[in-house]
Amino acid sequence: MQKLFALIGFSVLLVIYIGCDNIQKVVAPQQEEKLKIGFIVAGERVTYPNGAEMAVTEINQRGGLLGMPVELIGHINKEAGPEVSVQIAETLIVEDEIIALIGPNRSSHAVEVGPLAQRYGIPMVTTTATNPNVTNAGDFVFMASFTDSFQGAVMAQFAIADLNLGTAALITRKGDLYTEGISEFFARNFSELGGEIVAREFYEGDPSDFTAQLTNIAAAKPDALFTAGFVQDIALITQQARAMTLQNEAGEPTIFLGADSWDSELLFDNEDAEVEGSFFSGHFSPDTNEPTARAFVETYESIYNSTPTGGVAVSYDAVKLLFAAIERAGSLDSDEIRKQLAVTENYIGATTIASYDENRHPTKSAVILTIKNGEKQFHKQINPF
Repeated sequence: MQKLFALIGFSVLLVIYIGCDNIQKVVAPQQEEKLKIGFIVAGERVTYPNGAEMAVTEINQRGGLLGMPVELIGHINKEAGPEVSVQIAETLIVEDEIIALIGPNRSSHAVEVGPLAQRYGIPMVTTTATNPNVTNAGDFVFMASFTDSFQGAVMAQFAIADLNLGTAALITRKGDLYTEGISEFFARNFSELGGEIVAREFYEGDPSDFTAQLTNIAAAKPDALFTAGFVQDIALITQQARAMTLQNEAGEPTIFLGADSWDSELLFDNEDAEVEGSFFSGHFSPDTNEPTARAFVETYESIYNSTPTGGVAVSYDAVKLLFAAIERAGSLDSDEIRKQLAVTENYIGATTIASYDENRHPTKSAVILTIKNGEKQFHKQINPF
């Protein structure tokens, strides 16, 4: 499948017109009215638009949305700050006249874009932005992923109840809403469940040397090391931690734990990362046997010749959630779409959402994934508490 990329400031623009059974790109007639959906993804996770693209393909193959074809206008904000995502969102809303916005994927970006969507009255469904504060802007902002308050509790409970770990250390990237948030949620829940946090180390920016932090952690001899960082950080931290033989009080290797930022091909393809035997929480497992999710995996693999990550799955679901709300509303009125998103029940896609709470956070499960023989594997599913 071909895609059109154009450099726009710090972003890469991806305009997608999709149709036909073979999921090939076709340009709709210029005179035909199209419904425009905006999509923003930040960082190097350039596969995220694939999930959104699949959802658009499906609706266009069914004849479009409310009888009109859908156009996905996607921007990949590579290595740029939240302010660029805000600029992109405003361009999508004002100039492209989108009817809704999907993303961003990073909490630090979504929390800044949300107030813009709220001010313009544009329904916004974030993808893998997991910090609960991303919906604080108001009632037009929804999450398609679980929150870090749930994810942090899941990992803490798993560490104590399933792995029988009593002590943990944390290493956290400072200055980011997601990394600081998930670190705090894990630490709080681990302590409340009877565990002991024996070390908390921080770093800023993009360092290449974590010796100082890891030396302090090694001295505490933790059962587990919870890493709250981005992919490039995780690879270096795990490599350097194993090089210094990080162990617990019993002389056993410290177990590495993480959250959904670990679910990236950039990590698994990195030969320097030492993540064998680690556990992390995620949105989705491609090993699922649920029929709808299984169909999503098989279709994705047939198109892209790769396995979808949790971010791809949630991007697909965010678009599908929006389409379902518009179809129930039978209208393009923003307020009616917002109302229908709020009353979503029993959505089943790549992932499932039982309902939304008053903060527009979804009730949904998480999965625990592990790494064996260099490959990500499903370990267990954790349903809402």
